[in-house]
Amino acid sequence: MTQFRGRTEDAEAIFLDAKFWKPGVSISGRVVRKFQSTHGTCFVVELVTPVTLSADVNAKKEHTVSIGNLTGFRMALEAAGLNDGLEIDDAIFLECTSISKTKKDSDQPNFEIEVNRPEKTSAAHS
Repeated sequence: MTQFRGRTEDAEAIFLDAKFWKPGVSISGRVVRKFQSTHGTCFVVELVTPVTLSADVNAKKEHTVSIGNLTGFRMALEAAGLNDGLEIDDAIFLECTSISKTKKDSDQPNFEIEVNRPEKTSAAHS
């Protein structure tokens, strides 16, 4: 018999919300998980360089973050031809290029994204 165990806390990764992003702010890393939220598919990224989400001196450095619930992010994915989103093991570079005013209460970060996807190797060779 095979048994699997997991804890919610082991899968948690803080969201990089619109307040985090400012022009010139960027992240890079590898997609390690994806999950569904009420706003669509979200992606968990293991960062090359951790980010700090607060100006507090004792703020925790985040090594793993979630992204995906931002309109500008989804638009950047579509512009890159990634209508189905990211895949596990994709290496990404994501940079906020500007902030657009919206008719809603929140402004929209706009992004440039670069994705490097590992080639799939076939297990069956003749």
